[in-house]
Amino acid sequence: MALDMLMRARLAKPFGAVMEFAQVTESLRAKRPSRLIAVGDHIVFNLISAQIIPDIAVYDNFCQRKEVPREWSSAISNAAMREGGSVRAPNPPGTIHPAMEARVRDVLSIGGGWVEIEGEDDLASLVVMAYAPLGSLLLYGQPNAGVVWVDIDGKRQQEAKGILAEIRKN
Repeated sequence: MALDMLMRARLAKPFGAVMEFAQVTESLRAKRPSRLIAVGDHIVFNLISAQIIPDIAVYDNFCQRKEVPREWSSAISNAAMREGGSVRAPNPPGTIHPAMEARVRDVLSIGGGWVEIEGEDDLASLVVMAYAPLGSLLLYGQPNAGVVWVDIDGKRQQEAKGILAEIRKN
């Protein structure tokens, strides 16, 4: 499922509040959500560094299309191993590959897991928003802006499922 230019512009806007990472950690330490989901190497690495381990993590070993520093990939790989390992899924840039969607939905359904994307992890956030259990918290990066904090509720799920349906039509 590839994206057209209008859909790309729509998806470039954050789906929640944009925060600095310090605000995120402070809020998470005050109250942990029922399920914490992190998408993107920068977010996953920063959570690990803050000793906050997400229940579900999706990463691709790249940040803004550049390979992440070895320190990041080592920390993420080590954390994934401590959490039971990771599954891999292909996802070319600008697409939602059925295998990626299936792997993300699998870890959401069992309540935890790590998914290493071979390609690009950006659109995994949309899959998470569509299928995560209500009450979950999704964190993903907004380039050059901060962390997007998305509380998963019924309205957010319906919006994400609608966008996925549009993408599938094209």
